[in-house]
This record gives sequence, structure tokens and C-alpha cells, in this order.
Amino acid sequence: MIKRILSLFIVCGLFFSVNLKAQSLEETLSSLSSTVGSAYVKPVISAFGSNLNSGWVSQVPSSAKVGFHLDLKVIAMGSFFSSDVKSFSETGQFYFNDQQADVILQNSGIQQNNPNYNQIKTQLKNTSFNVNFSGPTIVGSKNKYLAINFPAQSFQGNNLAATTFTLNQVKGFLDELPAFPTAAVQLTVGTVFGTNVAIRYFPDVDIQDLGKFSFFGAGLIHNIGTWFPNPLPVDLGVGFFTQKMKVGDIFESNATQFGLYVSKTFGFIISVTPYVGLTTESSKTTVSYNYQSNQNINGVPVPPVKISFDLEGENSASAVVGVNIHLAAVNINADYKLAKTKTASAGISFGF
Repeated sequence: MIKRILSLFIVCGLFFSVNLKAQSLEETLSSLSSTVGSAYVKPVISAFGSNLNSGWVSQVPSSAKVGFHLDLKVIAMGSFFSSDVKSFSETGQFYFNDQQADVILQNSGIQQNNPNYNQIKTQLKNTSFNVNFSGPTIVGSKNKYLAINFPAQSFQGNNLAATTFTLNQVKGFLDELPAFPTAAVQLTVGTVFGTNVAIRYFPDVDIQDLGKFSFFGAGLIHNIGTWFPNPLPVDLGVGFFTQKMKVGDIFESNATQFGLYVSKTFGFIISVTPYVGLTTESSKTTVSYNYQSNQNINGVPVPPVKISFDLEGENSASAVVGVNIHLAAVNINADYKLAKTKTASAGISFGF
């Protein structure tokens, strides 16, 4: 039942907001070198990290040295994409295939009846050129494609004209999805010397064209008021959380967060708890896929090459504002994180 609820959060975000393509992300990335691939996937890297570092705290634990607290929560997080991350421009090396080489030569006025045509073409195909790549990132429009801009230059005594190609295999995979969704189930238990321990889990769910999505995390939050002789007017806590996520065979993310949190409960059986937090966070994602270039050696295409590189999320500091509504044994909370990558989270929990 919990797995179905978690899957629904992801499905709603990825399938009711966009139509994912029949082509998988692995197939899309296979046309991109590491330089271009990192620019293409960069927007979701920060979203992964910010989601993992969101929604952990909706209330500072009691300052009691010994107490009972058990809370089981289903939580959803969504990191928002700004318009400036939906496209990119990058320079890099590129080998042209047979058809592309023909287009460059024809645009340069070098026709097939030229006695040196095949020699020039072979040399062109065997040369790695510095070109400009521009187009949609992974969160860009599905109706826009990667453009490869070959600059005019002298090559083997011939003047080659500037030529632009469209790579139809690479387009906006998530089709301008406004926010990347993540969901989890979180168990929080305590309280011992003002400390609660939390465990977060997302079971393996196969997301079409992305692969299996799963993560696990743990952390704790401590109410420092436990050590004061007199009660503080608010609950003041410090917390540390860490988690790891995998998305198919392409992405593996690690994230950590340290924060200072303040909350205050108004009411008893039915109550409201506003809370705020100041956090420092970090995240890193390893991206891995097979890259198939157009390079040939002695007329034989080179086999795919395994590419792997690390990218860091852009969030380093953030402020969180939220509210938790207690309805007897049911709690509903929502909060918003102000950071470079802005994230909203909401959850419903059952506990005491």
C-alpha cells in the first residue's frame, strides 16, 4: 500500500505533467560526450540533492529526557526549475558521420566529382573538431533538439563553410516539467534526551524510460533545551541527515544536511506548530552511461565507451518555513525551502 502511494507521487509528477518518450534517457545520453552530457543533465542534479535534503523536520522533538514518540509519514518533495536551466550552450569535440561530412563538403562547394572528394571526406570524418552544442537540457522542451554548430575553417588546404546540424536523438526529455518530484516514507522514533531518530525509505519503483528509482536515508534531531534548567519559550533543535538515491543505472546521488530548527506548538489535541530552519547542505551525483561516438578507426566504428563523472548540487545554504497541523493522531505538514534550488515538501503522518 505504501509503495503504491509513493509511486503515485512520482507518476503524477512525471507522467501526468509530461509525456515521456519511447526513447529512454540512456539512449538519449548515448549521443553525448561527458562535456555535453554534464551540461544536459545538470538541472536535475540540483533537484535530486535539494529533494533529498528537504522535508526531514516538521517539528523539533520534546525536550523531555525520556518520552515516547512514534511517527510514520508519507512525504512528497518537489524542486522547481527556473526558465534559465531549460537550455544550454557548450563547446566540445565531435566526430562527423558519413552523411554529415557530405553536407559540410557540399556546403563548402566541394562536389563529389572533385577527384579529391573521397580523400577530403575520409580525413574530415577521422578528425575530431571543436564545435558548439546548443539546445534543450533534460528539462527543456520535447519540441527542441540539440544543434551542432560547425564553424568555418581551413582544413587540409580547403575552406570549409560553417554548417549547423540537428541531432534529433537529443531533445528535452522531461518536456519543461515545472518541478522534479520525489516521494518517501519516513519513520521517526524517540524521544531520548530530547533526541529523535528518523529513517527514510523509498522502495524500488520502475519509472518508465528512467529505470528503477529508490533511496534510503537516516538522521537525527536533538532539542538542546534538554540541557537547560528552565524550559525555553520555543523548541530549539539541531539536526543532521544523510541519504543516498539511485535512478536507474545512470544517477547515484549522495546528500547531507546539517540544520538549526525552531518550532512552537499552540494547542493540545488539535494544535498548530509553525517551524523554521536554517540549514547547510551538500549533494553529489555520479552520472554513468555508455557513449557512442561517430569515430572510426580503419573504417570500423569504435565501440561504446563507458562515461562516468561527478556533479555537485548548487544548494549550500537554505532557509525553511513551514507549518504542522496536528489532528489527534494525524499530522499534516507543508514547508518551503528558500535556496538556489527552491523546494516545497508536504506530508501526512500518523503517530503519537
